Amino acid sequence: MDVQQLEEAWALGSSARESRLVAASHVPAALLLLGIVRPGDRLVAFADDFAEAFARGFDTCDVVLVEEPSVAAFTAASEGFDASFDAEVPHLWWFVNSIGGFGLRVPDLRALGRAAREARALLVVDNTVASIVGCDPLRLGAVLSLEALDRVCAGEAPRKLVAVSVARSQLKRHRVDAAAECAHALLEDCGLAKLDLPADEAGVLERGLDSLDARMQAHFDRARALAEYLAANEMVRDVRYPGLNSHPDHAVATGILEHGFGPAVEFDLIERSTGELFDALPGEFRASPAGGATTRLSAPRGKQGSTIRLFAGTDNPLVVAANLDNALR
Repeated sequence: MDVQQLEEAWALGSSARESRLVAASHVPAALLLLGIVRPGDRLVAFADDFAEAFARGFDTCDVVLVEEPSVAAFTAASEGFDASFDAEVPHLWWFVNSIGGFGLRVPDLRALGRAAREARALLVVDNTVASIVGCDPLRLGAVLSLEALDRVCAGEAPRKLVAVSVARSQLKRHRVDAAAECAHALLEDCGLAKLDLPADEAGVLERGLDSLDARMQAHFDRARALAEYLAANEMVRDVRYPGLNSHPDHAVATGILEHGFGPAVEFDLIERSTGELFDALPGEFRASPAGGATTRLSAPRGKQGSTIRLFAGTDNPLVVAANLDNALR
């Protein structure tokens, strides 16, 4: 497949009007590279784990970071801004993750999509953690869905890529979704050159798309097994996984996420640091590429903190649990 065929395949899989591939290290970097968030715009974001990327990258517009991914928080942060879906005037942007932030929060995308249109805001969703297998943000109300493709490429991509998808603007009874039409116009006008993708990179992405459904289901199933193991482990506390009843967004997640509750689990250690745990674990749990077959552990609050974020691989969860158990003891 060439780049155009890959973009068409991605658009089909994400229920999009069109999709584009962008070379960027993560979703906020891709959004910045597109240039569609312009000086004079207001960007309201729930993205505490990417707060620095938003503060530094979008310094020409008004950035407001909210502490909750709720309609009330986004509405309050948008007060006083005269927004419009006219492509030539300043725009109001709302940014959330389908699964993301500290605590792996799951926002009610349906409610946010309705509220965004009432506020004349453009809802953008980072769908990297859930993936197009686990969530369909454009169907739920987003006008743009962006996804880093590490997991799609099974950790084999030679460079970081992000897929950008825009919602269809045609509604029932020949009505037009003004928000989606505005997002499409901005994307068409961004002037970003088409990605030059060598044959080997295109091949990695094509193979990843062919096996994506089965691999992501395996990631989701293993994450659930590891979350249940951790929830019963007396050596950790505060396990955050949208599939657990204890998660604050569990009820919302059952209606937003598909085929499971994502590949990620977050938890806190008791009386030790993440660095100490990493030292006691086999190196592959830290060195494995993002989206690869081996379960990957990271320290979202630094090695001196106590928070661990686990991305389940396709490896045996019993082996992963045994290694964690030995390291914790």
